[in-house]
Amino acid sequence: MNLGGFLTPLRWTSPFLLVALPLTVATFSCIPVWGQLRSLQDSGTQPSTKPQPVAFSHKLHVHLGLTCKGCHEMPSPGRDMTYPVVSKCMQCHAVIMTDNPAVQKLAKYFKEEKPVPWVQVYKVPDFVFFSHSIHNKRAEIVCETCHGPVAERDVITKEKSTSMGACMDCHVERRAPTGCGTCHNR
Repeated sequence: MNLGGFLTPLRWTSPFLLVALPLTVATFSCIPVWGQLRSLQDSGTQPSTKPQPVAFSHKLHVHLGLTCKGCHEMPSPGRDMTYPVVSKCMQCHAVIMTDNPAVQKLAKYFKEEKPVPWVQVYKVPDFVFFSHSIHNKRAEIVCETCHGPVAERDVITKEKSTSMGACMDCHVERRAPTGCGTCHNR
């Protein structure tokens, strides 16, 4: 069938097929891989299945006036926030709720001079540079932006993704740098 040269059958040796066919095959063979990578990336919102060693309600403690930075210090250079030291907890719990099993566990850690082995809920991969100081102090981003409504929770689970996609979306929204070197290769 001749349609004025428009749909003339292409020969297998035509330059178009020699370039287009490998590109098409490569593109469609990458789709499942990209889907797998995307699903791994989006798995950043899954809650931790391991329970904390001591029951702790952020909701109750925030209601009593405690703040994020009041318990989670940011030592220099500000890359990581810390977990509260047991002595901080025992400033109140040496006399408050001493018959509570969770407080009794805290008191045991305190007496043995051991840190509470808290289960980390939010973590970025080691190859990612992330600084709480830059985000919190310089960019004035509040903790809830990345960690969710912690002040409303009795039990903390991972509610917000820490995937590259989630971080990039935030950077684009705030007009923050998005080059690879912003978070990688530091």
